[in-house]
Amino acid sequence: MFEFNDFLRKLGFRPERVRLLRHDHGARAAWQTGGRRSLGCYASFQTRQPSPYAETDIACHFLPETVPDGVGHAALFVGITRITDRWDWDGERLPAIVDEEIVSLVRNDPGTGLEVFDLEWLSDGSEYVERMLIGWGLGARAWSQWASGQPKDILELRRHATEPDFPGFRTFISRIGDIPGFPPSWVGALRGVGGIYLLVTDTGEQYVGSATGTDGFIGRWRDYLADGHGGNLLLRAQGHRDYTVSILEIASPDMAESDILDRESFWKRKLGTRAHGLNAN
Repeated sequence: MFEFNDFLRKLGFRPERVRLLRHDHGARAAWQTGGRRSLGCYASFQTRQPSPYAETDIACHFLPETVPDGVGHAALFVGITRITDRWDWDGERLPAIVDEEIVSLVRNDPGTGLEVFDLEWLSDGSEYVERMLIGWGLGARAWSQWASGQPKDILELRRHATEPDFPGFRTFISRIGDIPGFPPSWVGALRGVGGIYLLVTDTGEQYVGSATGTDGFIGRWRDYLADGHGGNLLLRAQGHRDYTVSILEIASPDMAESDILDRESFWKRKLGTRAHGLNAN
């Protein structure tokens, strides 16, 4: 029997400095709706006393699960975050990970004594997301604990994570910041094709671009994930870091790069992104 603390030590973390958070079913709904972005925003708002992130900057996040033998409680591992900042909620300053629907819910029902945290999802252990099930014990109400306080057994290591079906190119819409959490099948689908895509900033400005490289859409979008602008001068000047991304047109396998660029120009004209958007040419 292996313990979750053994897993943490292998990743280079000290269990006595790590908090474990077994979130509620509202967090599960957030995860299923928007993955890391929605859960990250959900987990950024917490009651001030007691704080689940007390005196630490590393937290492991879990969703409630049923224990295979039906005794006690279980938790499904969904990732690790670093806490980079915290402040009292004033209704204005937003956390680093933003989901507009969740922020709206918080504003409509703020409660009392809320504290807000800037969370950063880490890549450490990401290959075990939705695959590792640990035993939480009998105390489900103690949803935030020090890893070193009550060691958790690893109950199950699944061969594959349960992942949502790819929505299809025509209906695909996501955030650039969610790319690290894309299921492998999504990455494979988006790597296999290129074409024309649309970026939309949080303030509604639009940018039309094309993916012509060997890694298709996912290869091009990772450029924006890395630096926020992908080499585009107007995006760099605006200082944007994240975008909503969707696909306007798929390029056929035999389509020449020059033809894809012609279609890119067509979409720029159609959407007016040279005159009223972020396309400079």
